[in-house]
Amino acid sequence: MTAARAIKPARSLFFARTALLMLAMVISAFLITYFQALLTGSRVFPAVYHIHGVAYFAWMGLYAWQTHLVATGRTARHRELGLAGIALSALMVPLGVSLAIHAINRRIAAGNPHPFDTTLYNVIDITLFAVLMTASIASVTRHPDWHRRFTFGAALCLVGPAVSRWFLNPWIMPVPQLSPWSDLAPNLTADLFLIALILYDRRTLGRVHPATLWVCALLVPIHIATPFLTGSVWWRELAPSILKLG
Repeated sequence: MTAARAIKPARSLFFARTALLMLAMVISAFLITYFQALLTGSRVFPAVYHIHGVAYFAWMGLYAWQTHLVATGRTARHRELGLAGIALSALMVPLGVSLAIHAINRRIAAGNPHPFDTTLYNVIDITLFAVLMTASIASVTRHPDWHRRFTFGAALCLVGPAVSRWFLNPWIMPVPQLSPWSDLAPNLTADLFLIALILYDRRTLGRVHPATLWVCALLVPIHIATPFLTGSVWWRELAPSILKLG
C-alpha cells in the first residue's frame, strides 16, 4: 500500500512537469516569430494564423492545466474539462489543414518551384496528432495509463513544429542548414521527451509501458524518415492531388 501511494504522486508530477516544460518551449519558440511581430506590427498575419494560434496555445495550455489537476488530485474537474479537450482536439485538425493550404498558396504566389515540399511535415504532424488523440480518447475510461501516454505523444506532435523556429530563426548563433540532416532536429528535439517517459516507466513500473512503446514506434521512425521524403518525386507528384491544389 505504501509503495502504491508513493508511485501515484510521482506519476502525476511527471506528466504535469513535462507538460509545463512543453508549454514553455512552445511559447518561447513563437516569441520572436509571432508575438514580437504581432506587437511591433512588423508582419501582418492572415486571420487563419490567429485562429490557429488561439487553438494551438489553448490546447497546450489545457493539456498543462489538465495534468496539473491530476497532480493535485482534482480528477473530477479533470474529467469535466475532458469534453473541452476533445472539441479543441477536433478543431485542431481542420485548422492545421487550412494553415498548410494557405502556406502552399503563399509559396505558389512567391514563385517557389516546389511549394509542396515542406507541407509533408504538416500532413505528418496533423495525422499523427489525430491518430494519437483518437487513441487517447478511446482509452480514457478503461485504460487511463494508456490515455495519458497517448495524449503525451499527441502533445509532442505540436511541440516539434513549434521548436522548428528555434532552428529556422536562431537567437544565439546560426545553425548550419544541411538538409535533410538539419531538418531532423526539431522533431527529434521533441522526441527527447520520450526518453524521459521511458525512464519514468522503468522507475515506476519496472518496465516500459506498452503505450509508451507504441508512441515511440509511431513517432520516431516517421520523424526520422520525413526529412528524406519532403523533396522526393513521389511526394511532389502526390501532394497536389491530396490537397486539391496546383
